[in-house]
Amino acid sequence: MKNMLLLSALTGVLAVSGCSTLKNVVGEDDSGMHDVHSTAAMTAPVTSKNGILVDSKNHMTLYTFDKDSMNKSECGSACLTLWPAFLAPSNAKASGQFAAFKREDGKYQWAMNGKPLYFYANDKNTGDKHGDNKLDVWHVVPTR
Repeated sequence: MKNMLLLSALTGVLAVSGCSTLKNVVGEDDSGMHDVHSTAAMTAPVTSKNGILVDSKNHMTLYTFDKDSMNKSECGSACLTLWPAFLAPSNAKASGQFAAFKREDGKYQWAMNGKPLYFYANDKNTGDKHGDNKLDVWHVVPTR
């Protein structure tokens, strides 16, 4: 029970902090949720839905994080619990605005124009965009 309370408190701190603090405190997110890799051509599996960039398999909203830099994620393993990375295979091919980069944890992540792409764990249904403007640093990717 004590561990659950501690984990709940940690989750609250991470949500409020925008995930930039306590980086790498929680272990790897091996849930596999949103583990969309790519099409047969190994290009970014994305599409547009209602003017927003989504993954082409589940049509879940994709986000960018203002604190990221070009092809570098500032969202560590604790942050990834709430903001899962849009993972790519190691042999992903760049196509137009989309390319994969190697994260510090060794995994590959899709980026659009160099900005890493993420899902939001609290988006449960197609069309959800509950993470938009979260803490003024997380944003949906408009396609219009």
